[in-house]
Amino acid sequence: MASAEECSNDGIETSASTASADECYIGGTETSASTIFGLPDEIIIHHILPLFTIREIGPVKLVCTKWLEYVQKYLRSLKVLDLTEWEFEVDEELLCSIVKYAVHLQELRLGRCWRAVTESSILTVANKCHQLQVFSAFKCGSLTDLAIIMLMKRCPKMAELDLSSCYRITDESLCNIATSAKNLRELHVSSNYGVTDYGVSQIAFKCHSLQVLDVSYCYRVSNLGLEGFLRRNSYDDDDGANDVKCGLKYLRVKDCPKVTDTMVARLTSIGIEVNNMF
Repeated sequence: MASAEECSNDGIETSASTASADECYIGGTETSASTIFGLPDEIIIHHILPLFTIREIGPVKLVCTKWLEYVQKYLRSLKVLDLTEWEFEVDEELLCSIVKYAVHLQELRLGRCWRAVTESSILTVANKCHQLQVFSAFKCGSLTDLAIIMLMKRCPKMAELDLSSCYRITDESLCNIATSAKNLRELHVSSNYGVTDYGVSQIAFKCHSLQVLDVSYCYRVSNLGLEGFLRRNSYDDDDGANDVKCGLKYLRVKDCPKVTDTMVARLTSIGIEVNNMF
């Protein structure tokens, strides 16, 4: 028998199986290395590893250094990562161990993964995943304004944000989003009580690509915050501002008691569908 091979996993020394060089143990099953390692790397990375759940990937990379390399290459190839179904089973450590290598992610969905979504973990995402276009972290109460500000700074292609029921998100995030998110098409910030007319008005005037906005259950949002969408629509070609006309198509203001039926009618009159998103 060969001596145990030492595998390094994110700074943790882990002893591999004492199997011979021709054996690997995956999921408790002895597998001939000639069977697995005889396959092209592309088959293992793009066809075999995707069969594992994201939580099973961790143990797989502990088998031996060769599998660690396969897992790292697999994570680097990911464009979409959706952990929503795992909810509280995903923690901060697991998320950071994934995004450390998944630097080409374009879509990251972490809804209800409240143990994983912290200020620290999202700062790690911001530092590693600069190609993100979609980020969802609804019902994650530890998400902070600072994390969102850094995410927007490092991810200039961001097109869709879902921060619904992230109770620590305030106008500070919205103001930064309005300034930096030039490509943003969808923004969901429902049930965030720190969102007020000021933040919404900044979004209205500065997010020229925005098509979908959800501020439902934001009880501090009133007619005043939405007035910006009407004012942008009133620009005419003579003032040179025709390129910043309101592009909003869908608006959800369900249970915003300070938004009146009159305002809803005015928004509808300029082509915005109100409360008909889903």
